[in-house]
Amino acid sequence: MYSKAKQTVALVLTACLAGCEPEELPEAPDALVQSVAQFPAVLDESSALAFHDNVLWSLNDSGNDPVLFGLSENGELLATVTILNSRNTDWESLAQDENYLYVADTGNNLNSRGELSIYRIPIPTLEQDSVNADVITLRYADYASGNRGSHNFDSEALAVRGSELWLFTKNRGDGNSNLYRLPKLPGTYSVAQAQTLPVNALVTAADINPETGELVLLSYDSAGFGRGTRLWWAPTTDAGVDWDNSHSLSIGPADQWEAVVWRNSHELFLSRENSRQGFAGLASLRKPDEE
Repeated sequence: MYSKAKQTVALVLTACLAGCEPEELPEAPDALVQSVAQFPAVLDESSALAFHDNVLWSLNDSGNDPVLFGLSENGELLATVTILNSRNTDWESLAQDENYLYVADTGNNLNSRGELSIYRIPIPTLEQDSVNADVITLRYADYASGNRGSHNFDSEALAVRGSELWLFTKNRGDGNSNLYRLPKLPGTYSVAQAQTLPVNALVTAADINPETGELVLLSYDSAGFGRGTRLWWAPTTDAGVDWDNSHSLSIGPADQWEAVVWRNSHELFLSRENSRQGFAGLASLRKPDEE
């Protein structure tokens, strides 16, 4: 009986003998994340992370119940909190400050949503089972409908910087990520594009370290989920993202990585949906320059 390695070689040789090119294997990632925990089944579509007072908060994405899940740093489920006056149309990101969590209902895969919502809620205690939200309503000032498969008005990445929310788009149209900045106060806003980041990738998450001001972005290659997953770091100032001083690395193992949050100034938490590995889960990564 052949070993797996011998079977792989045999398949490649067979393809060559048949006059066909073997499928190109993906390059090895620059870094491997450290698995922390498998999430419970109720959190199979973890698409967001926030971290406050040693508690992680996550949520499921579009079409699921309007619920937040509180977790320990080991991935243990501690709380389930329903946001009463909300609807999970396409929840895709979480952000946090000292007092509030911000739930980004900003997913827009088919460009069918001209108006989007961000729910601001007081950070729940682990004893709460429900909470009310204030609503931040926004519309992109440059919004254009159409181009369902190749537009620039989807967003899965929200972060807090000072008194503002920074929303980063996932551009299937031009491969960039556009930054929109808005107040983190309830109200209705038309937001102009503040900056364009040339990531040449699809951004799925963001967080800004409140102590250092450093931005981290999570993205994957346009070829599809689990291929070419990459983390980006860049300084920020009041003027915006200092992209000239950004750096990045590819990460593995390949999977549907959807969320990232700073654990501290040198370590990250990441989460993935139930995809290639057969379960949703939590992982960590230490910044390479800190190793």
